[in-house]
Amino acid sequence: MGISSKSFSKKPVREESALTATLRRIDIRFPWLKIVGVVVLGLIVIMDLFGLTISRIGDPGDKISIAPMARHVKITERVLEGKKLVALTFDDGPSAETTPVLLNTLRERDVPATFFMLGSRARNNPDIVKKVKEEGHEVASHTMYHQNLIRIPASAAAADIDEAKGILKSILGQDVSLTRTPYGNVNDTVRGFVGTPIILWSVDTLDWKIKNTDSIVGITMSEVSDGAIILMHDIHPTSVEAVPRLVDTLRDAGYEFVTVSEMAEMHGIKLANGVSYYSL
Repeated sequence: MGISSKSFSKKPVREESALTATLRRIDIRFPWLKIVGVVVLGLIVIMDLFGLTISRIGDPGDKISIAPMARHVKITERVLEGKKLVALTFDDGPSAETTPVLLNTLRERDVPATFFMLGSRARNNPDIVKKVKEEGHEVASHTMYHQNLIRIPASAAAADIDEAKGILKSILGQDVSLTRTPYGNVNDTVRGFVGTPIILWSVDTLDWKIKNTDSIVGITMSEVSDGAIILMHDIHPTSVEAVPRLVDTLRDAGYEFVTVSEMAEMHGIKLANGVSYYSL
């Protein structure tokens, strides 16, 4: 009777790699290494959870974890020596359509700005308000409903200002420190109860009216000077579209951007409540 070849078949034996053999010998001779590895891994996880991670080099995520304002301050220290300063400011927002687009542009060009927000719009767009602050920009008040404060009763003007402050504080978790009165109108009565410095402007781009990039850039460059506060509006698409060219043109002319509060500090100006500032 013939013997079936099947009875002689064997499953192939997988050869053990040198690395596997070495790890197996280490595991046999030094079993405590496993315990040490688990402990070290656990410590790393705990440190990461509590923000105690060891410094990493070249991790792109580190750029996100650093507060944007801290980044702007570092850039300020590096590039502003010998340069003229301007504060780019935006009124009447935030807008769900145009403000996020503007934020992208400012982020790409690393430009900090000051946003004078209406309380009524901030209330409807709290996430955008928070985003503006998170990205290192300055949030300030433009009152609640954009009323002409010197044309309404003092009690109504005071209530309008206080309501806007309350809305912004409820969103940001802190008080705003600057106010811009609508139309730039202010009198002694308003100065008495506004409770913050009043920031107006030295360069009116007329962006809300002309809605043309060439004109916006032309007006700005004809009026700008060191310490200028530039007025724009982030609710108009044409204004937002003009920002990249305006920023590039100003930088080519030797200007660099800071927030209003940063510029006051850098120029040694202590802002006072109730006082109007057109430039710094």
